[in-house]
Amino acid sequence: MASFKGLLLFSGVDRSGIAAGIFSTLSPFSVKIIDLEQILIGGRTIFAVLIELDPAHAEIIETELKVAAADLDLDFAAQFTDQIDTTAEFATAKVIIVGENFKPALLFEIAEAITSFGANIDRMVRIATAPVLAIEFIISFNHLELDKLRKALTLVGTANNAAISLIERSAASGSRKLVIFDVDSTLIQEEVIDLLAARANVAVEVSAITTAAMRGEIDFTSSLTKRVSLLAGLSADDLITVRSEIHLSIGAGNLINFLQAQGHTMAAVSGGFVDVIEPLMSEIGIANYHANKLEIIDGKLTGKILGAIVDSKVKSDTLVKFADQFKIPMADTVAIGDGANDIAMLQSAGVGIAFNAKPKLKEIADIVLDMPNLDAVIYLLGLSNLDVTSN
Repeated sequence: MASFKGLLLFSGVDRSGIAAGIFSTLSPFSVKIIDLEQILIGGRTIFAVLIELDPAHAEIIETELKVAAADLDLDFAAQFTDQIDTTAEFATAKVIIVGENFKPALLFEIAEAITSFGANIDRMVRIATAPVLAIEFIISFNHLELDKLRKALTLVGTANNAAISLIERSAASGSRKLVIFDVDSTLIQEEVIDLLAARANVAVEVSAITTAAMRGEIDFTSSLTKRVSLLAGLSADDLITVRSEIHLSIGAGNLINFLQAQGHTMAAVSGGFVDVIEPLMSEIGIANYHANKLEIIDGKLTGKILGAIVDSKVKSDTLVKFADQFKIPMADTVAIGDGANDIAMLQSAGVGIAFNAKPKLKEIADIVLDMPNLDAVIYLLGLSNLDVTSN
């Protein structure tokens, strides 16, 4: 359906009263505001308004706006034309880029990838400045294979030290999500078993096994059994000491608080030990968690684990169990991890995020986040367009 529209562009030094002056000038006329946007960059404002109007009024409206722009010390341009409204034929999605800084080459490669898949960039806006920089692109497309573009953008981000996500607008809506974290080197900065090994004076032996297991070079279950056997003789008091040596990853507390305030459900699953992480889970308000249980007899670790070991399959099964328990569709689940033991969980989740991860996990992740700020996830999931990351 065709309609007569006017695109009005104003630019100049930002000052109070610009919007009021523009809308005051338009008020006497029978126009409909279709779209508008104001951007402030380096102390200068760019203000754009798209209106629908009677063609007979175009000349007088342009004349009046020129006068108003001069009074406001703004540059002004207008374009009036008949337009056919085709927006209903296209779907939209968000491309979100998070990093410490962006070079033109990065933005060129992103724009080139979007264009090569037949999509169009409708809007670009900065949504965060510190401690991460985040930019959001709104793209429109018709019959686009999002998974292929998502993979292409992930590769662009990895090559340019930036995290990039592609999400359909509907997926970024208010639907309740389940976000499940791996614990060691993801939710917390440390590997708990390495802290325990240091107290047992077997750090070198355990570290070598841990590294190989996280790279997927050694079966996790057998490697964990071997590592725990080296801890035999540690006291229960050593577990208490190790708890005091744990630190949340940067931004983790802010991320959890933000997501919980928005009504999302938090969970954690760990190949580590519930004996150590349980107090932390209580402190940060995560009630849904699953981890290995150390056998303790007469106040000493026996070097054994009670029950089934939390391996890759158990992590994935735990995600599915929590999603079912809270009646959250798998498409609305998010898994965040760093090692090969998290592969199945990230593949099962609606969105899998590799956080400062090993190469094998990056290969299958939907989002690769290679920076220390875990609260960048807020933007990468499209859950906020406000600067809400921690300072």
